[in-house]
Amino acid sequence: MSGGLGGPTTDWGYGMGDIAVRVDRGFDGRLKWHSRYLIHRARRRGQAGVLLQVDLRDPPRSTSLKWCLVSVTEEGRRLCGVDRTSIGKVRFVPLSPGPHPLHLQVTRRRERRSTRIRRHVVLGRGDILLVTCEPVQPDVFYRRSPGADTWSTQILRHHRNTG
Repeated sequence: MSGGLGGPTTDWGYGMGDIAVRVDRGFDGRLKWHSRYLIHRARRRGQAGVLLQVDLRDPPRSTSLKWCLVSVTEEGRRLCGVDRTSIGKVRFVPLSPGPHPLHLQVTRRRERRSTRIRRHVVLGRGDILLVTCEPVQPDVFYRRSPGADTWSTQILRHHRNTG
């Protein structure tokens, strides 16, 4: 994963069972207002970390079998997670600079429909790993759900001013 401006590439993989996983290396630019705010605040404080933005359209009281929890874990410890009952769909977790073996996962009631991706990232001081996810969800009237758990990842590098 790099924070470069090269063209996006896509990896296809499969989860633990029935659901495919798609990872785009290159962010498509669709940031929620709260994501932009958290990035600005972390930059002002000089913090490195992970920003997770999830596009969930499943209503909180739904009885869908496609219920899911989207989370980022490091060495078995959950750093952040979002499900349909979460008030906000954006989470920022400060991390220390250095290497981080991360797992991006979508956990569902049926284990065979859960997906997991490994990513090893090295964060510098002030770098932010931007992770977005749109998991497979029930179809809604205004937009069709993707056929695969779709992730995009990008490191937003901290640029020090030398003036």
